[in-house]
Amino acid sequence: MNLNEETQKRYIEFQMMEQQIKQLQQQLMAVNQQIMELKRVDDDLSEFENVKKDSKMFFSLGPGIFAEGTIANKDLLLNIGSNVMIKKPILDTKKIVALQIDELEGIVHKIQDDLGAVDLRGHELQEELMELDTKKDK
Repeated sequence: MNLNEETQKRYIEFQMMEQQIKQLQQQLMAVNQQIMELKRVDDDLSEFENVKKDSKMFFSLGPGIFAEGTIANKDLLLNIGSNVMIKKPILDTKKIVALQIDELEGIVHKIQDDLGAVDLRGHELQEELMELDTKKDK
């Protein structure tokens, strides 16, 4: 393989690394967003724990849309898939949310490790390209 082909090969690999870094960064942002949402849910569950039975409350039906209701009991309905719902007390629900947060934080660490490895390879490629460029000039 001649010098120009080698340079072109490294440059293409470098561009692919840049794309991979962008994808990993997007994944990282999405997972961090999910973690923030779950932490908000956990905070809301903590507040809901303090609500007294038969209290009036507003329930969100969507962005900016609420319905007024009365708390008959504090059991929550959790969607476990295929439109199947199960009743769970607040404490059990908080444990499930905490597990989900832990799983997502594990994914964050994996993505960060992958980002570090790709970034390191990107720096290596950059150095290789500079060396090839120097050889080409001679």
